[in-house]
This record gives sequence, C-alpha cells and structure tokens, in this order.
Amino acid sequence: MSDTPFPRGTATLTVPISNTWRRISPPLVPVLAVITALLITIPFMILTGGKGNIRDGLNIAGLAYSALLEGSLGIAMNPLANPTDVSQVLILAESQDLQRRDLLLLADRAERLGETGEENVRRYSELIARLGSENGLDEEAIVALGERVREMVLIGPDRLRNLAPLLTALTELDRGEVRDTATLYAELDSLDDESRAALVAFVPQAEDYENSDLLDAMKLVNGEGIVRLGRVLEQLAVLDTLGFAPTSREANDLAAIFALGTDTTNGVGWVQQFSEAQIRFKSAGITDIEKLADQMRLSLQLYDAGLMTSEDAAVAIRDELPANLDNGMVVKRPNNRLLLHPEHDETLGTVYNETDGRVQAVYARLGSRVLMFFPDSLEETLRRAIPYIIAGLAVALGFKAGLFNIGAEGQLYIGATFGVFVGYSAIFGGLPSLLHIALMLIAGIIGGGLWGMLPGALKAYTGAHEVISTIMLNFIAIRLIDWLIKSDNPMIMLDPSASTPRTPYIAPSAVLPGFQSISAIWIIAAGLLTLGFMLWQQRDVLRTEIRAAIRPVVYGVLVIVGGFFVQWVSVRNNLHVGLVIMLLTVWFVDWFLERTTLGFELRTVGANPDAARYAGMSVRFNTILALTLSGALVGLAGTIQISGVQQYMEPLFFAGLGFDSIAVALLARNNPRNMIPAGILWGALLTGSGLMQERATISNDLVKIIQALIIMFIAADMIIRYLWRVPEEKASDKVTLSKGWGG
Repeated sequence: MSDTPFPRGTATLTVPISNTWRRISPPLVPVLAVITALLITIPFMILTGGKGNIRDGLNIAGLAYSALLEGSLGIAMNPLANPTDVSQVLILAESQDLQRRDLLLLADRAERLGETGEENVRRYSELIARLGSENGLDEEAIVALGERVREMVLIGPDRLRNLAPLLTALTELDRGEVRDTATLYAELDSLDDESRAALVAFVPQAEDYENSDLLDAMKLVNGEGIVRLGRVLEQLAVLDTLGFAPTSREANDLAAIFALGTDTTNGVGWVQQFSEAQIRFKSAGITDIEKLADQMRLSLQLYDAGLMTSEDAAVAIRDELPANLDNGMVVKRPNNRLLLHPEHDETLGTVYNETDGRVQAVYARLGSRVLMFFPDSLEETLRRAIPYIIAGLAVALGFKAGLFNIGAEGQLYIGATFGVFVGYSAIFGGLPSLLHIALMLIAGIIGGGLWGMLPGALKAYTGAHEVISTIMLNFIAIRLIDWLIKSDNPMIMLDPSASTPRTPYIAPSAVLPGFQSISAIWIIAAGLLTLGFMLWQQRDVLRTEIRAAIRPVVYGVLVIVGGFFVQWVSVRNNLHVGLVIMLLTVWFVDWFLERTTLGFELRTVGANPDAARYAGMSVRFNTILALTLSGALVGLAGTIQISGVQQYMEPLFFAGLGFDSIAVALLARNNPRNMIPAGILWGALLTGSGLMQERATISNDLVKIIQALIIMFIAADMIIRYLWRVPEEKASDKVTLSKGWGG
C-alpha cells in the first residue's frame, strides 16, 4: 500500500501543470493584476450597493461588469423577450380589471412601495391611523409634525425645552428687531452687565437665564431664524403631548412619512396609496412587489413598441403578445428596454438605427438568448485609447533610458498649443488638407519636444532630478496655457466670439478625417504598401526561400481586413485616422529602440550609465535625447486629440491624461507593442464607466479604484506573484523604471 494520501497519477498530472504555469505565467502578470483588481472591487460593491448582503452585492457586481463590458467593447448577452416576463402582471390583470392607463400609476406605486419596504408602509399606515383616531391629528398636522422631527434632533430637544420660554417670547416680538438683536449678540463671546441689561429690556424673560444660555439662544436664533424655531417648538410640544421622544421609532417614522412627499402628494397621501396598492396586490396573490414593478415597466415598454395594443391588459398579454413575439425578434435589454428586429428566423443579423440608418447592433441568436455587438462602443474605446497609447510610449521611452518623465501633462499642453496655433492661424490658411494636418502634427511634436528638452538639459548639465523638474514644468505649462487662452488684454489665443475661454476652432483642412470618409482604395493601398515594404525587407531571403513571403502576405491581408473592420466599426465617424498614426508611432518607437544605434545607446545608458560612459557613449546626449523624444511623442498625442476630437484648445483640457499615461506604460511593462492592449484597456475603463454607473447605480469612482489597484499591483507585482503563484522574473527580464534620486 502506498504511503501517499493522493491517488496514483495525481503527482504526475500536477507536476506538468505546475511546470506549464511557471513557464507561461510571468508574461501574464499585468493581465493577472487587472483580474485581481476587478475581483477585489466586488467586496466594495457588496458593502456599498448590497449593504452587506452578499447575494445583492454579487448581483450588482454582475450588472456592473456586464455593463462595463458592453459600454467599452460593445459585447452583450441578453435574453429574448418571453410572455412569462410579464406573468405577474397577467395574474393581477386577470384577477382585477387592469387597464393600460392603470399600469403607469400602479407601476410607480409598486416601485416606490418596493423601495420603501412593505413592513415600513404597514407600520406607517398604522401610526397614521392611530394618531387620527386616538389623538385627533389630521393629515396636515401629521405632515407638519414629521417635517420638524429632524430639526428637533439636530438642535437637541433638551436644549429647546430649556430655552422654550425665551424663544417663545421672542416669537411674539418684531421679527426684524429680533433678527438684528440676535446678529449683534451672536458675535459676542461673553456678556457684560450692560449688554445683559439691554437684552433683558428687549425681552424680559431673559432675566431667568444665565449668560451662557442667553448667548446660546441668540446664536441659535441667528442661525435658524426665529420663525423656524417657533414652528419647531410648536411641534416639539405636540410630540411631548403624544409621549414620543424626538429620537423614538415613532418620531423617525413621522420624519420618514414626511420625506415620502412630492410636489403633488404629501407623505400621508403616499402611504395611503401604498397601502391601497399593497392590499390590491396581495388580494391577487402577489408577494414579490419589486418583481411586479419591474414587469409593469416592461409591459409599458411592450405597449410603446406596439407589441401590445388592447386597453385590457389581460387581453393584450394573453392574446396579442405571444403571437407578436413569435413574429419578430425582441431582445430584453437592461432597465426594461427592448431591441426589436422584424426578422425572427435569422440566426445572424444586423439591427439598423431607424433615424439615420447606421448599424446599431450585430447579433447572433443562441437559443433563448442573443449575443450582441454594438460597434459604437468599441469605436469610442478605440478613439479614447489613442492618446493614452502614444503618451504611454513617451513615458516608456523615458523609462528605457532610466528616466522618470512625470511631465507628460505639461508636454501635452505645450505640444497641443503649438499644434492648435498652426491649425487655426490665418498664416496657414488655404493649405491642402494633407499638408496642413502634417504641419499641425509636426508643430505639436516640436512643442512637446522642446518642453521635454528642458528637464533633459537640466538633468544633463546640472544634475537636477527629472521628477522634480518635470513636475514643476507641469504647473508652469498649465498656467502658461491658461494665461495664453484667457488673456484678453492683449488677446493672444482667445476666441472673442466664444462663450467660455478657448482658442478659435482649427480650420477644416487641419481636422483629421474619420474612417467613414476614407476611400476603400486607400485601405487597399495601405495593405499593398505593407506587403511591398515587408517583401523588400525580405528580398535577400526570398531568393532562396519562397516561404518567407508568407508573413508579408499575411500582414498585408491583415492591414486590409483590419482597415475595413475599423471603417465598419466607425458607425458615428468619431474614430479618426489618428488610429493609423498611433500604430505607426508604436512601430517606429519599437524599431528605434531595438534596431537603431541611438536606441541601443539610449537603452544602455538606462541600464548602466557608467558602463555606457566607459564604452564611449555620451550620457548627457542620451539623457537630453530621451526626454526630448518623450516630450515629442506626448506633444503628438495632444495634437492628435485636438485635431481629431476637440478641434480647439481650452484650459485644463488634458486634466489627468498625462498622469494616466504613466499607468499605461507601467501596465505595458514599457514594451511598445504591449502599449496597444494597455491603452485600449484604459480607454475601455473610461468608456464603459458611464453605462456601468447607469446600470448598476454605483459611483463612477469605482473605475478610479480599479485603475489605482491595477497601478498598485503592477508596481508591487510581488503581491500578484504570491496570489497567483507566479515565479520570480529572471534578472535579465526585470523592468527598470528609473535609477532613482542618485541616477
């Protein structure tokens, strides 16, 4: 018998899996960091949105992340609408005379009843009935009492009772004189004999109080107002008569009843309506009020879509709805929205927007569910990712040289300002579009490069650390641009016709075109150019090995297919050719760092400045070069954003983008090729956050928490390696950010 507690063969199976994981997991650390950040935020949602309820919290997390996926990449999985989706409404309609006009009213009541809580409504109703029958309080009196409970608690009931005679006497005097007297005495720290005598002369009841109590009363009157205090005192007396303390459950219920009120119906009226609806629902055997409210909202959507027409809700649901759902594809979307398509039998299809005819969604039916792709979400994600990818390249290039360029924010502003001037200035008016766009981008590159050169020169010639100098230059750049745009005497870059401070719009010839306006000939030409360039690179190998042509052909085809896909995705024509410039920039930076002498020297200086100096390389030159190129790339990112999106410049336009680029560079591990997925992830988080907030009713700040966690896990990757059992990197593979304060 074997001594091991495991069955024979377990060890031989576990070892290969473990070895495989050790081999493939190190490059996956950034991906694991993202997954860990998403998992860690789930407890936040359980504690906040779910209020500690694990099931509710997990439901919110599911809604949040599905909305994030749909809002960023456009991918969604939703069920087909089914008559059973409104089964509770049918039960209610068959047991009672439920008309279409009743649905909206009952849906609102059911929704608010679910939010308030059935037990709370029952208790509120009993309290209202008891106050009316036993104490003779009418509806108006109950509302007035509930309105003042919170104020009693905030001021303090004992404090109010102590000051009641004095405050009551003040309510009987002239309001203006009381206000002026309270303002005068509220500013005093103590009362002298003369001031006390004057106050006693004004209100004789003051004689019965200590000086500290008199000052407290005057400060209270000054802060709250004597009229308001009089009403609070009046209701406190009523509450004392009833025998309820302001902090009792009955008093809290009165305050909650008042809070239910709206402009049209007070809180007591709503409680009565809730009670009537509650009785009506229970008489039909319905216990899940929230589910009923949701189904009522869906029923209203079905009426609006024309899938139900009969005024009798039972007839509409029982006789009309099943046939109409069978005749067309109706997808049930979150928040009771519907996506309709006239063809029911299509497994694959496209839904077009009725107003402008653009593609709204592409779908694939999978049984009772539908997998959908909304191209406009992916379009927005790609558009937002462009500046992050290019700016991330800039930060990574600095890291490669052992420099921490934290000044991307300022370089963005300076580069974009250079670019926008070329874009709107009459000096460059009338230029052909291709030339005007090129000059604008070059101006942005020069502006960002010059601003990056400053800390590079300071580092090279004075030893000033680039972190300090780039941070300071950020503030200088932001305030400088703020002055250039806002200044009206002299007027430098301000557009006098604008309602808010901004530059003039750039000329149409300087605007980066959207992909919808790109001819198919250009896309095919780009693919053929890629094919020709790669074949030319492989010309020597092709003489002996024809198979070397496979890769160029594949890349050429990918460029053509990718170009047409991006053009198809650009349904709103918001995605511009800055995407192409971004891809070329990624290729250029990768080529520069890996294939050129300057790139090799730059990396060598970053790895070991002393060894580089010993080998004859100029550390000063490479320091200045690295930060100049880094600034130039950031300037390009800012100019593309102006030319392709905003088309004008305004103060604080790039708030946060430069600093986020540091996170993108860290996530990409300073690898230019990895910058594309890292930037797309960042763009996806920003793009999908709005829909996530709408669907899951959680704060937009959750995305910022996720981003912060990702950065933390990337910077302290030992946490990820421990959690996921990832082996330590080899010394040759470790990413060096900068050389620290002594570098």
